[in-house]
Amino acid sequence: MKNIISHNTAGERKLRFCIMNCHYIRYPLTYFFDKMKEYGLQHIELFGGMPHFYLQDVDEYLVNKIKKECIERELAIVSFTPAQGVYPMSVSIEDEKPRRRTIELLKKGINISREIGAEKMLVSPGFGYESQNADYVWGICRDSLIELSEYASEKKIILMIEPLTPMSSNVINTSAQSARMIREVNSPWLKSMMDIGVMNYMQESIEQYFDTLGENLVHIHFTDGPGAHVALGDGLFPMIEYAKQIEQKNYRHYCSFEINDKRYLRVPDIATERNIAWLRENNFWNN
Repeated sequence: MKNIISHNTAGERKLRFCIMNCHYIRYPLTYFFDKMKEYGLQHIELFGGMPHFYLQDVDEYLVNKIKKECIERELAIVSFTPAQGVYPMSVSIEDEKPRRRTIELLKKGINISREIGAEKMLVSPGFGYESQNADYVWGICRDSLIELSEYASEKKIILMIEPLTPMSSNVINTSAQSARMIREVNSPWLKSMMDIGVMNYMQESIEQYFDTLGENLVHIHFTDGPGAHVALGDGLFPMIEYAKQIEQKNYRHYCSFEINDKRYLRVPDIATERNIAWLRENNFWNN
């Protein structure tokens, strides 16, 4: 199998990269798999969005189809990210019917993660009513994550909280809030991830995330910005410096290419090829 890794100057550490299918949603998922095989990008963070793999549409047939197609192309799904966003799902909403629907769908996602071989699944903190007390909304989110973490422990799947900007969530926006939720849920199956764009928006740093979360930081969305999640080099972030800082932390988990700007939807290969070029130009490609 082909692999993508990066080493520091001493050759002692490495970064591992994977890629999401967000920017390929106007093409069949098989097209995405074929292109990743061609490019040598063998590790996948599967985005569970329509039309590829939306939770409510996924059945046993589709799960088996995805497994077979990945095996045939020597691809590995390392993480599953069900589409959650701000609508129509939230683990933090007071209304019991949508909250229960969200929890049951995410439990389905945990089962799917186990079936497709993904060790981790991303969970959005969602949103509560702005008119409600923040501690009250926090408690709803915590109760939901306790239930989900207990279920994840049975299936041996690691859940990852994704801190979001205040436009997307009024519950967890920072590394400190994510660390607090992990402490309060108190489950070894609940961890956190970091999104470079959210980190910047909230005026945090790589150093802050690692200092605050430590070993509980188990996934990174490694995309350029600001604003939209764009291909490496298409934004203004110091991505080379970020990669070096992450590497210096002896980080052993995946850095994922989450590219979701609409400019790439018609020709997504452009974004993928730019990321590969960036890896090569900056000595992060070992293929």
